[in-house]
Amino acid sequence: MPDSLTVYAATPEPRSLNAPDGFTAEQGINTVLIDSIGGDTVAGRVPHFVTVAEADSLRSEEIAATFPEIPLHGTPSGAHEGMSPSALAPSTLHSTPLNALMMGAVAFACLNAPSVGRALKSYRSELWSVRRRGNMFDDAEGVRVPTAILLGLFFVIFGGIVLYNCPAVPAVPSFAGATASMALVGCYYIFQLCCYRLVGYTFASPEESRRWIAGFNATQAYSGLFMCLPAILTVCCPWWHEILLIVSLIVYEGFHLVFVLKGFRIFYHGIGSLLYFILYLCTLEIIPQISLYRLSVLLTDMI
Repeated sequence: MPDSLTVYAATPEPRSLNAPDGFTAEQGINTVLIDSIGGDTVAGRVPHFVTVAEADSLRSEEIAATFPEIPLHGTPSGAHEGMSPSALAPSTLHSTPLNALMMGAVAFACLNAPSVGRALKSYRSELWSVRRRGNMFDDAEGVRVPTAILLGLFFVIFGGIVLYNCPAVPAVPSFAGATASMALVGCYYIFQLCCYRLVGYTFASPEESRRWIAGFNATQAYSGLFMCLPAILTVCCPWWHEILLIVSLIVYEGFHLVFVLKGFRIFYHGIGSLLYFILYLCTLEIIPQISLYRLSVLLTDMI
């Protein structure tokens, strides 16, 4: 083609989105750029002669245009935004009735501190003493029935909490399960008391039987008082469960061993009485404790 017929188009803008139509260089017709645009520019793509930064901006605007607009009404209050609420893990720490029962027992004992102090002083002499005749300085009145009942309830409440968490914290702790264990401990207490009275009536004098029963009540009262703190901590700090359970078992078995040794001092009358003492240990001490543990596990699984 002669040079006189060549028409030179204006150079396109550097940021133009339109393909340069009819553009020729001064040296002649050059279709490389047009062929490249025609081959590479398809629907949804930005022409290659746009800068990278502007191409990214255009793509972002295109993506943002696909999302629906959500109108905002006022300033967020925080009441409807954030994480969804979830229930707390089940724990006896969140049981208001159980906490009220424990605190009520402790408060009632504190309000009757003088009577409880006199009872513990009287029980202290009954832990080990087997004398048939009291000292002139001993308190002749003994332990009043209401105070003895209060100390017995202390053992039932806090001993029941320890039993409920033995051998491990229940998967779903509940107030019903804790009260069931307390009822089981109360039945065990009454069962032991009746059996000891029967054994004392059969194999000992009335005075020896009275001393033996008084020693039993004394060990249960002291066990309940010393298990009070571990039982409360077991409810409030279940992650200390193992050490608290060990402390509670040591307290109970330690005081109960004192009672067993006192019974040995009362009923030992020669080598022949050892057979009866061994039968007593198996029948009234070992088997009932094993049965109590098995019943507690069964009851915890049911509730």
